[in-house]
Amino acid sequence: MSYNKKKLKDCCYVITDGDHLPPPKAQNGIPFITISNINELNQISFDDIMYVPDEYYNALSENKKAKRGDVLYSVVGSFGKPVYISEDKKFVFQRHIAILKPNPEIDSKFLYYIMLNPSFYNMVEKLAIGCSQKTVTLDTLRNIEIKLPPLEKQIDIISVLSKIDNKISINNKINDNLPYQSLMVA
Repeated sequence: MSYNKKKLKDCCYVITDGDHLPPPKAQNGIPFITISNINELNQISFDDIMYVPDEYYNALSENKKAKRGDVLYSVVGSFGKPVYISEDKKFVFQRHIAILKPNPEIDSKFLYYIMLNPSFYNMVEKLAIGCSQKTVTLDTLRNIEIKLPPLEKQIDIISVLSKIDNKISINNKINDNLPYQSLMVA
């Protein structure tokens, strides 16, 4: 099988980060996501979040608004956490999170799985700069090379990995619903 080596900037029509201005806070409105809202399953938790006014969200560039099929990636501090956006839901994210909007030649779920791969994380970790708070710059992220199989093969790979993810999700739900008493040791 032939894989093409491509830089992420050649696979995505946008790679940018969240707004750099401090967001105005609101009692309700549009959820504001930080890295701490990315859970261990690489999903966004909308529990314990801040809000920004609708006007703030509406004034953002479309490139900074996550849509279904985009991939978020934490780039500062707790870097290396990808999130696949599976539904259209309005939210704003901090500048420590990058957004990747893939071109048609790469399936966005495939991009997510590449970024979830430990070898991708290890490569990014070597490229991160800083001491106390490691950072993956947008230029670094844009220039990372990945092996890109044909779209049909990407879909085959996604099919297998998605089945595994679904089983993990089901097992986690079962574990969450186990009665507390069964976990106690006599």
